[in-house]
Amino acid sequence: MERVRLRVPATSANLGPGFDCLGLALSLCAHFDFEETEGGLEITGCPPELANENNLVWRAYLHALRAAGREPKGLRLHIDSDIPLSRGLGSSAACAVGGILGADRLHDLQLAWQDILDLAAQMEGHPDNVAPALYGGMRVSVMEQGRVLTLPCTVHPSLRYLALVPDFELRTGVARAALPACVPMEDAVFNLSRAAFLLRALEDGDIPLIRAAMQDRLHQDARFALIPGSGELKQEAEGLGAACCLSGAGPSLLCLYLDRGFPSQMNKALRKARSRFCAIPLQLCREGASIIAPG
Repeated sequence: MERVRLRVPATSANLGPGFDCLGLALSLCAHFDFEETEGGLEITGCPPELANENNLVWRAYLHALRAAGREPKGLRLHIDSDIPLSRGLGSSAACAVGGILGADRLHDLQLAWQDILDLAAQMEGHPDNVAPALYGGMRVSVMEQGRVLTLPCTVHPSLRYLALVPDFELRTGVARAALPACVPMEDAVFNLSRAAFLLRALEDGDIPLIRAAMQDRLHQDARFALIPGSGELKQEAEGLGAACCLSGAGPSLLCLYLDRGFPSQMNKALRKARSRFCAIPLQLCREGASIIAPG
């Protein structure tokens, strides 16, 4: 039987004002092993409640096959992921990209990467996570008549990254339901200006400017209210010299910094506060989804 093994990075989206359009890939990875069988579905390596036909990797795999006019036989799927679930670090985007890419390579669907991106965005509902998961680095993406347009963004190489990850989940649906249906024109302009400014600040690697640009009036305040201790943690990180924002819909936070001593200082603050968050040092992952063991 044919086998394929691939890797997809974690991602952090929004980055403050870039709601549903900005995202970057990070150095946590999910590995997926696909093996075609004569029938049935066998999933290992994930929690038992996810080892069934509702598994997002399997659903993405089927989505790709059916888009190509194919029907599956059976699949043996093994998942080995360092990306925490429901923490705002792109676990669902990694599964969507992984399932589609796995189907493409296992069944020689000959999908272009644009096709893979579009199929993954259909599943996710927006392209902010799936674009960097597929391509790596930082991306800005928009939807145009059902297709994803995406471009790479330059990020200064001196920037460092620290994820603050809690021991509890926040489902994306809950986080999105907390958002207002309408926003004032003043708030829309506030976000537009800062999203544009953020791209140049990241290119320059200027932390004070990044911190100013990561302000947001569309989603962060509503979501901080759902995440105990998150607002205070953001203030602590910024007081120690970092720029800080929610990672995706939360509950994790992402800190950008230059000072090598920042993670140690942040860990001391977490211990002192007996915080439910832990600090995970990360790097920008410049490589996106990749095949590491073709069949």
